[in-house]
Amino acid sequence: MKILVIDDALTQRLFLKASLAKLGHEVALAVDGHEGVAEFARFDPDLVLLDVLMPGIDGYETARVIRGASDEWVPIIFLSGCHSSEDIEAAIDAGGDDYLTKPCDSKVLEAKIRSMERIVQMRRQLVQRSEELKSANAALMRLIDIDGLTGIANRRHLDRKLAEEVGRCTRNRVELSVLLLDIDNFKRFNDSHGHLAGDECLKSVAQALAGALHRPADLAARYGGEEFCVVLPETVGDGALQVAERLRRRVAGLNVTTPQGSVQVTVSIGVVSQVPPRDAAPAALLSCADAALYRAKAGGRNRVCRAPLESNTVIASPATV
Repeated sequence: MKILVIDDALTQRLFLKASLAKLGHEVALAVDGHEGVAEFARFDPDLVLLDVLMPGIDGYETARVIRGASDEWVPIIFLSGCHSSEDIEAAIDAGGDDYLTKPCDSKVLEAKIRSMERIVQMRRQLVQRSEELKSANAALMRLIDIDGLTGIANRRHLDRKLAEEVGRCTRNRVELSVLLLDIDNFKRFNDSHGHLAGDECLKSVAQALAGALHRPADLAARYGGEEFCVVLPETVGDGALQVAERLRRRVAGLNVTTPQGSVQVTVSIGVVSQVPPRDAAPAALLSCADAALYRAKAGGRNRVCRAPLESNTVIASPATV
């Protein structure tokens, strides 16, 4: 262990240092309470041996300062020539874990240290288990928000993100853009190439979408079936159209492998951009994006259409599917 000895008596410090070093422990020394508090912060000990009667602040006050400054519980053994029940009670009330009377008997000291070593080891194991549990919970929460097939955000994550961004963009009076994407003729793709190839198609499109987003705040999610949704916070209409066109081109450049060979797939995209009005419902944005997506489908697919909130802008490309 790393053990901090705080004692104003030189002979006591040297005795404890020699005894503890003989047991294989690393020892740091402090001559009073003020130095002990500073050394505690620097040395980060596993155990503190603390004299009660010292100049300046006594051991009780030193223990209280140490307890208040540390988030972790480090065992403290008080050292004192006094051994009345009142003294022991005061030491425990000040945050001590054990009490050792002076002069220290080497056998008793060794037994106390072994006892504290077991406590320190259990505390280390508890901290390690706590960190492992925290990491496991964080990983589980990430998995809960991930679509199992495509590896991008799922509908649950999308709904939460969209609600958060609607509220935030409403408060800040900035535009929020939402893109709704649908793989063109996906049913025909599945019927022609099989559902395994269909799954590969969904994964390829999802990764293409996620890889084309460059800002941490942007989110690509699986909306359901062969539909995907992209949330672009603080993005004006023209910027959203540029992102949508980039996504369209990226997907059109994919060649999905099927048993019959490589197949090109395309997407149709509906775009909505607006400063959400007060009490705006996320579903209303999705409905507008869905209407624009329908227009893109009706206009020949493989194209981007913007919801007519501000204009009827359409970025069209030659439909290949």
